[in-house]
Amino acid sequence: MTIAISLVGLAALAGAAIRGLSNDSPADAGAIGGAPSPNRVHNGLETQTSRYIVLYKEAPLSTYHGEVAGLPAPQRLAGAQNANSAAAKSASGGSNRIDVHSAQARSYVRHLDTVQRDHERGISSLIGRPLAIERRMHHAVNGVVTRMTQNEAARIAKLPGVELVEEYREYPLATDVGPQLIGAPALWNASPTQFRGEGVVVGVLDTGINFGSPAFAAVDDTGYQHINPNGSGNYLGSCAPGGVDEGRCNDKLIGGYDFVCGPPGNTCGVPGLREEPGFGDTNSHGSHTASTAAGNAWTANYKGRNIRISGVAPHANIIAYDICYTIIATNQGQCPNTSAVAAVDQAIADGVDVINYSIGGGASPWGESVSLAFLNAADAGIYIAAAAGNSGPGPSTMGHQEPWTSTTAASQHGRGTFAYLLQVTGPGTVPPALQAVVLTEGSSGAAFTTSLPPTTPIRVSAGIDTAADGCAAFPAATFQNAVAVVRRGTCNFSIKVNNAAAAGAVAVVIANNQPGVTSPSVPGTTIPTFLAAQTDSDALRNFATGNGNTTTGGINFPPTPIPNTPDVLAGFSSRGPTDGLDLIKPDVTAPGVNVLAVISGTTLTGSENIVGLLSGTSMASPHQAGAAALLRQAKPDWTSHEIKSALMMTAKQEVFKEDEVTPADAFAMGAGRIQVDRALRSGLVLNETTANFLAADPATGGDVSKLNLASLDKRECYGSCTFKRTFRHAQGKPELWLAQVKGLDGIAFPPVFLSAPGQSTTVHVIVLSTGFAKDGSWHFGQLDLKPLLTRASPDLHLPIAVAVQPPAIALSPEQVSLSLRAGSRGFADFSIGNTSGSPLEFQVDNTGSASRTVVSASSEGVASGFRSTIYTDPASAGGLPAQFSSDDFTLTDTTRLSKLFSEGFVSSGASLASTATNISWSVYADNGGNPSSNPLAGNAVWSYTSAPNGAGVTLDGANIALDLVAAGQNVELAPGRYWLVVNARTSFANRWVWFASNSGDNQFRTIAPDAGGVGTWLAGAGFAGLAYDIQGLSACGAPWIGAPTRAFGTVPGHGTVANRVRINTAGLAPGGHVGYVCVASDDPVRPKVALRVALTVTP
Repeated sequence: MTIAISLVGLAALAGAAIRGLSNDSPADAGAIGGAPSPNRVHNGLETQTSRYIVLYKEAPLSTYHGEVAGLPAPQRLAGAQNANSAAAKSASGGSNRIDVHSAQARSYVRHLDTVQRDHERGISSLIGRPLAIERRMHHAVNGVVTRMTQNEAARIAKLPGVELVEEYREYPLATDVGPQLIGAPALWNASPTQFRGEGVVVGVLDTGINFGSPAFAAVDDTGYQHINPNGSGNYLGSCAPGGVDEGRCNDKLIGGYDFVCGPPGNTCGVPGLREEPGFGDTNSHGSHTASTAAGNAWTANYKGRNIRISGVAPHANIIAYDICYTIIATNQGQCPNTSAVAAVDQAIADGVDVINYSIGGGASPWGESVSLAFLNAADAGIYIAAAAGNSGPGPSTMGHQEPWTSTTAASQHGRGTFAYLLQVTGPGTVPPALQAVVLTEGSSGAAFTTSLPPTTPIRVSAGIDTAADGCAAFPAATFQNAVAVVRRGTCNFSIKVNNAAAAGAVAVVIANNQPGVTSPSVPGTTIPTFLAAQTDSDALRNFATGNGNTTTGGINFPPTPIPNTPDVLAGFSSRGPTDGLDLIKPDVTAPGVNVLAVISGTTLTGSENIVGLLSGTSMASPHQAGAAALLRQAKPDWTSHEIKSALMMTAKQEVFKEDEVTPADAFAMGAGRIQVDRALRSGLVLNETTANFLAADPATGGDVSKLNLASLDKRECYGSCTFKRTFRHAQGKPELWLAQVKGLDGIAFPPVFLSAPGQSTTVHVIVLSTGFAKDGSWHFGQLDLKPLLTRASPDLHLPIAVAVQPPAIALSPEQVSLSLRAGSRGFADFSIGNTSGSPLEFQVDNTGSASRTVVSASSEGVASGFRSTIYTDPASAGGLPAQFSSDDFTLTDTTRLSKLFSEGFVSSGASLASTATNISWSVYADNGGNPSSNPLAGNAVWSYTSAPNGAGVTLDGANIALDLVAAGQNVELAPGRYWLVVNARTSFANRWVWFASNSGDNQFRTIAPDAGGVGTWLAGAGFAGLAYDIQGLSACGAPWIGAPTRAFGTVPGHGTVANRVRINTAGLAPGGHVGYVCVASDDPVRPKVALRVALTVTP
């Protein structure tokens, strides 16, 4: 997004609108699962245990229909809860989704928990030992994760109540878990033709690529030789002869570009930033996304464990477009829009088939250069996969709202992190909680590379319950050849570890003194260090107290993979609805939690074989990009929009929110989690044109809901709303289709239609909303298309989201001026309008007070603005502590301010709620046509600072609203001219920008003061003002304002009703008089509004 004011003092980077990478986080430790434990002795027999999944025969919640006496079937929900796959429909007879919060559902889950424990008592009796349960599952499957020997597993599998016993496994010739979950192996191993991305080029716009990794080699470890579509030895960009990357490309990695060190970025050598000439990666983000989308299949070593990993399209070619640099202090990648647009332009020239863009932005689809570049790239046949953003789970936190990109939410894929386990072995009976304690490995210290045997002494510090445990030297040999358990607190971790090492410890477990986990930083230490959660630490202490501190145990190496529940959304995954668009976003969901893929070091060489876990929607997007590459190869006649529609309509809908219980709605998961093997068989697809995308711009009167997309959304659906979708037949044989609306009251017609090769069919959908409250709440359902003849296609589903907005009153004009002779009568004419589709009920009520609009200027038709931020990192802003913007307003009467609203955006595309430490409002007196001061200098008429979630503060994306009454602010201003400043406090990369407006008096100002507040306000240019709204409270009525013509009534949706009030000047002195006509209504935002009447009485 273009910023209308450049940053003074910051070189070539000054004018760039910079977007942050979707903020990917290193994986955290989770629950238990994984590989064999060290040998131990039980009942005199040596045993080798592994983790297993045990499924019991009783139905899980998802397929339960009341079979148990006294436990009725759970209630079923309509809307987005009706997310049935074909298999689920077959099993349930087409019933709606379960209301998992209903009393029946909760009762059945409790019943399952009891049944599981009954099973486990029988199992424990059978195998002669307690069964340690590491995870319970109730809704998707009825089962547990536990550890057992192979012989025990064989015996348990024969029990009458056990459905399945499955050992934890890593699938050969597949990958880390993500591609398998989304169905990629079905295409890899298809017959007679296999699809692994051959001939498809994936362009990755990111931080560069670890070009020496086996994931990007010309020949993979199976011997597959990649084919360069440009001819062997012909490389693109800086790999060409004489380029800075010459020698780094091959027939897999066929080209690359650096848009950061060279123009238009030019950031190499800037202090505090890390970026090297060429497309090499020193951040890890780009290498991770590239290898996830299209990296070779190879066996990586992660912390001592050999793991087979692969990209989704492992035989595709890759071009790396380096468009981001790294802030050294935070390792945060930043990506100038100039670099991004240049890269998209180059990608079109290079003929790439798919672009992955795991970077922020896209909040203003028709007003951002990168978004429009993507539209053109899509017109050129390129599939655009983008990250949804990591600002969830709050509503309206979605990035990439372009209808022509495919935006990806992030979910779990069944395997969490890899964790070290402390397994206590004695003495005596070990509590289940201590049989597998998850440890978080320390950083910057000694690596843990060899298992500690199960007989290792575990010695708890004598001062474990003191605040300064381990901060002073321990007596000699206190921890000789033992693992020391030392409490966190007072001094740094390194001091504690070194004191323990001096007392003979071979490793240290830091016992946390607060909830949560962290990775202890232990530079300068010589023995491995871990941290245990507070509850586990206290259990270790208590066990040691009971056995005289003679505990024994071991720590496993390599770390154990920890299972999690697949298809559960990440809490960070951004959510819809979109900002004022009739469009469902995200489009789809893909694995994005604890994804194992290639990373890089902080230098260009020396880290060619490393891999790592990252989480974020950045990791989900390349799964979709790789899936699109497979479909591009398999279905070369499909357009990029048709590929998107196939992935959406065939997605798995059984996705849950982050609580693992609540079914996800369309604003959380989009159409569902992609399933590329089903998408390949989609019998219908949808296409759209660039012309229609452009015409849909709401700022020019367009209607996004009319686009031919695989989702249906209408935020203003009073009474009913109608959609039209045109489907192209996409398979070889004719098919008869049944079209139905599920989860909502609606119809599709024709309800049955025949499609044949070369034929398109238009389906009309009517959704009825007569039973919905007009409160803006969303209701979800889906359009189902079921094949009836060949069943060659899977069932297809298009999500639907509709809402009925509350009425919205608008008086016109907002001030009536009239002149009457003394002693005469007249009328003040005005109209009561309704800008919503719902009818407005009104009543003229000239008692009490009401709000009136002092200023109203919108950002409609504007895509840029002016910075108004106090920077938390002035060095990144060229030494500037802050930049402010201000606009003026004039009060003709004494007014109590009631509401302030300012439209804006965060330059990085991130959520303002997650990036701002506080938000401030200031009102200044006028001083010769400028504000009399600024927020750094003080001296405001009124100022107020709040946290983003403070009382009275509402954030709608990056739009800022303040209800002064709710915030406890009583601001009454005398008549005069004033200036408003609204600003956030954020980092420079996440600066808040106040949208400009095409309406105003051309009297707005900007300033960049020094730390002491010294600076000069400058006149703004290029726009009429800033986008903001000020509401004030005024006393209703006046003795000379009489009765209205229409005291009450109804205004239809988007309609107006003419009205007038009688004016009587009897007894009024000649001169000016002001009064207010007030109208109450069922508008929940402005329940009572005032019309200013300015009366001039003449003799």
